[in-house]
Formats: sequence, C-alpha cells, structure tokens
Amino acid sequence: MSVRFVVLAALFGASAGLAQRAESQPARQDEEVGQAKTGKDKPGLADPAAYPFEIVDDVTQGTEPASADVTGQLGVADEDYIPEVFQYRRRGTQPAQRELSGEHRSTALTEFRVIDLEVDPGDTVRAIARVEPAFEKGRRFVAEFWSQEYGRASVIYMNFKPHEKDKNLYLGRGRVDRHHPGGRYNVGSTMITDEHGHKKAYSTEFNPVMRAPDGSPAYFVVAQNPAADLTPPTLRSLEILTPEASVGDTIRVEAFAEDNLAGPTQARAVFVSPSGRRSVRADLIGDARNPGRFLGAFSIPEWYEGGRWTVQKVELYDAARNSALIFAATSPVLADVGVLVGEKPEKRDDDPPVLLAVELPQREALASDSIPVAALVEDNLSGVDKVYVSFQSASGADLVRVELESRNPPLNRPSLVPQPNVFRGALKIAEWQERGTYTVSRVNVSDRAQNYLNLNPVRDEEVRGLEVVFLPDETKRPRATEPSPQ
Repeated sequence: MSVRFVVLAALFGASAGLAQRAESQPARQDEEVGQAKTGKDKPGLADPAAYPFEIVDDVTQGTEPASADVTGQLGVADEDYIPEVFQYRRRGTQPAQRELSGEHRSTALTEFRVIDLEVDPGDTVRAIARVEPAFEKGRRFVAEFWSQEYGRASVIYMNFKPHEKDKNLYLGRGRVDRHHPGGRYNVGSTMITDEHGHKKAYSTEFNPVMRAPDGSPAYFVVAQNPAADLTPPTLRSLEILTPEASVGDTIRVEAFAEDNLAGPTQARAVFVSPSGRRSVRADLIGDARNPGRFLGAFSIPEWYEGGRWTVQKVELYDAARNSALIFAATSPVLADVGVLVGEKPEKRDDDPPVLLAVELPQREALASDSIPVAALVEDNLSGVDKVYVSFQSASGADLVRVELESRNPPLNRPSLVPQPNVFRGALKIAEWQERGTYTVSRVNVSDRAQNYLNLNPVRDEEVRGLEVVFLPDETKRPRATEPSPQ
C-alpha cells in the first residue's frame, strides 16, 4: 500500500471522526466558552482564560485534539511518513522518516480555539492553541483573521506565544482596532515553526483543526462599528525641496496626505535612477503639529549614477491600517516629480564583484565538527561587502548558509600582509540536521555599491561539484590498544 493511499484513507477517517465529535460536543464546548467568558464556572475566581493564562486547565479540560492523532501525522506510521519539509520538493524522491539521519518531523497544530466569540471595537480577542510534540524553544506565531464581508481588506492579527509551564500550550491575543468594521472574522491561515526551523502552514480549507465545532472556520464577531474606516488615504502632493544635489548630498522631500476618518500615519517614497537600475527609498515622518504633512530626507550613494532621479511610487497608510500604493506612471500627482543629481564619474560602480576561487581544504568531518570555507573575491571599485556560500544536503531538506568574513592579520604578526579580498568562514551543521554529503548550492556576493553576483552550480562552472561530507559521530571509534607483551 502506498504512502499516498494511506494518507488519503486517514484523511477520510479523520473527517468522519471529526463529524461525529462535532455532533456530540457542540453543547459542551459552547458551555465551556460561556464559562470562560463569564467566569461563572468557579465563583470568586478571576476568568481562568484571562491573560496571562495562569489557570488554563479549566479552559481546556475535556477538549480533544482536532487532528487524527497527537502527532498530527494522520495515522501514517512514523517510518513511512513523508515530513512536511519534503511534501512539495523533488517529487518522486521524497525521503521517508526512516531514511533520514536527522530530526525532520514537523510540529503539528492539534487544537485551535477562540475564547472570546463576541467583542467590541477596541477590545482584545483571546485564543488558545496546542502544538504536538512539545519543544523547549517554542517560537511565536501569528494567525490572520479576515473579515467575512470585506476579506483581506480588513485583517486582524492574533499573536501566539508559548505558555511558561505547558510547552504544548500557546496563548494568543489580538486587538480589534477601533476603526475595524463590525461583522464576523474568520481565521485565514497560520504557520508554526519548531525549534529546528521546520515550518508547517495551516488553513481552514485543508485542516479541520482550524475550524469551529459546526465545521465553519474558527471565528469571532465584532459588534457593529459606526466609526469603521475602510477607505485608504489619498496623496494630495509630493514635492522635492532640493531641486539639485550631488551624490552623497541630503535631498529633502515634503508630502501632504488626506484621510476620511482615521488619519494618515505613515508614508514612504521610492526614487529611481535615469537608467532604472538603481533605486533609493525615503521614509517620510509625520509632522505632529500639522497632521497629514510628511517630511523626509535621503541621499544617493556616491557609487550610483547621476542624472534626473524621479519618484517611482509612494506608499501611504492610515491609523486603520488601510494602505494606498500610488505609482508615478498612473498618478498625475507624481508626474514630473524628480531631482537632478550630479555624478562622480571616478567613483561610479556598476559592475558586480568577481569570484576567483572557492576553497574547501577539508572535504570530510564528523557531524559535531566544522569545515573551513574560503573564497577569493575581487571588486573593481567600491570594494566587496558581503560573501555567502550556501550548502544543501543530499535530500534537499537542509540548507546551511555560511557568511564569510575578511579578517586582518594579528598585530603581533607584522610579516603577514593584509588580504582584504580573502574571505573565510566555517561550515557547521546542527545536531538535528541531516548527515552525509552537502553540496555548494549557491554563492552570493555583493559590493558596497549594491551590485550583486549570484552563482549556482547548474549555471556556473565556478561552483560546480564542490562537496563536503559530514559523518555520523558514531564513526569515531577509539583506537584499539595492542596487548602488552607477556
């Protein structure tokens, strides 16, 4: 029987089981939610679901995980389970759990429940979530709730963080803005990450765990809000206060924006060079004394080209999180807005760095050891800024990115000549990562003028066939001692 058939059968079985539980438990779960909201289950005590959730047992007592089993693997045997990290990678060659030397099992979301089903604008919505198996270094995650009427035009984010004592339990809070429209908000999606960096996404379309007892998406309802704001701000004007400048000089910008209710809060503009190859972003700061007025300052790096730099787009946001993206190509307000920038021809740098060599002096090491990595990189003018070498495991699941640095020689070794274009680092894998062959999958280099060089073995021969091998630590055996002569 194939793994795919087992997964499908388990899915149908899990759906049937959930349907039966949904029929038998709505009354009990509704009663629990009501008790959690009112605190009537234990008179004299504070709401057991209140943040920071010091008492959680009473809230979760009697509930069952919505997944097929506690591991979330839908009944598939561990040795046949294809980890989530391989589900959409290299189809036909996905390794099963038994074929892996590292720990690649993704975490599973086994419970997701909203506690506050009815809230007012400005209130806080609370929820609980459970993750299996538990792990020590729990990472926070965010769930999105979308308005059933307006979709993603009105989004409320709920932040989850691990409980201090129960490593399986996550406690979520989300604030309803005073300008959010009323109505039902359904959970859209969430992504959980374990301490090993494995990610797993959940959505209501595919995962019963994200649904309410009646089978609909988990939700809460916001009371009708006469102060709701769904209209994004508008740009009234944008002006360059510095009509001419040289590269490196400060260029000042002034903008005016309007909003119907909540008021504009943030703005930024992007300027592009005459050739379109370069761009610079200017963050605009609001003037508290004059609401709607924004001021900004930016400069063109000395390595960039001169000429007439023009605005490409402007982003606006209001206090209700409505946003507007305005392009110069379609907006008369931004037409002909630009600044004349003087160039320094002797410093202009348009060419990326050159990779001359990658050195792997040691091709084999124990999994607990590290392997040195070096590269020789040159740049014609501005100088090399960053060098990264990425290594990928044989199955494709683990990717380790090594940043190489240029180190000057020690001061007590004056005979050594500084070599600023030699970059060195060390490749080391974590305990949970796969053992075996790691291949150079990419080399990324940039200079201070933000010119980029990206090399991969499929296209570029310079980095093709570079491999290292990490052996399991069990291969390290103590050398047998010879028997002493009698």
